Amino acid sequence: MIPAASTLSRRGVVEMSGPDAVALLDGLATNDITRADTHTAVHALVLTPQGKFSFDLFVHRPAPDRLLVDVSDPAGFARKMMMHRLRAQVKIADMSADLAVVSAPDGTAKGGAIAGAPDPRATEVNRLQLGWRGIVPVSAAPPAADVAWDCWRLEQGVPDLGRDMAIDGDFALEGLLEELDGVDFHKGCYVGQEMTSRMKRRTTVRNKLTRVRYDGPAPAHGTAIEADGWQVGQMRTGVDDVGIALIRHDRAAKALADGHALMAGDVAVRLDVPDWLLLPQG
Repeated sequence: MIPAASTLSRRGVVEMSGPDAVALLDGLATNDITRADTHTAVHALVLTPQGKFSFDLFVHRPAPDRLLVDVSDPAGFARKMMMHRLRAQVKIADMSADLAVVSAPDGTAKGGAIAGAPDPRATEVNRLQLGWRGIVPVSAAPPAADVAWDCWRLEQGVPDLGRDMAIDGDFALEGLLEELDGVDFHKGCYVGQEMTSRMKRRTTVRNKLTRVRYDGPAPAHGTAIEADGWQVGQMRTGVDDVGIALIRHDRAAKALADGHALMAGDVAVRLDVPDWLLLPQG
């Protein structure tokens, strides 16, 4: 059953406004921020210089010089933008006390939305059903239903990068950024681009966030997934019998071929790889 529109209570909103707002964020984010307009949102990450995860973003552009950024750590993101602002003509404000992030998997736009668009992670290739995502005043926000939303996105194999990626630990392409339209390999430079491009060109992505199944309670976040004493992954979020784990696919494939089970503690884990996931080479 498709869940009703709900507030994503783990997310917040940062406003960036001024003549240099788009250029500032475009120089830091993995995707082409200039694509955002009143009908189109852009999914992107902000990375460390080493190409590792810092923040995941959904960028709305309700006016040419105004961005509303849906982000999992709004206070931290606002501080990061202030550090990079220098002399740019940009105002940066954490608006999370006044604005809320809303998701409507059924595709119905929320009345009174300040900004909204189809969820940009859904493409013709992956055929995901993620519906509409937008920003509304807190006073108009529907109730939160985080568990229902988690079940919906996990059943589709979609990670919540703010929780499923390790800050300063996981690389951009390990978070399915290519599959979920979160990176532009042809745009100008951004922080972390060199490593991201190198991993793409040399096909050195070995780990991928991957849907998994198990019987019983979900293994705790961070639980090592092992086979015959070798670590082949790490559990991230899980609800009921489905979750997301970071899997080293070459090791997991060898372990399974040799007849070894994948175990997260005392829980047997089964890979359930979506058909749109780009499996690592080799």
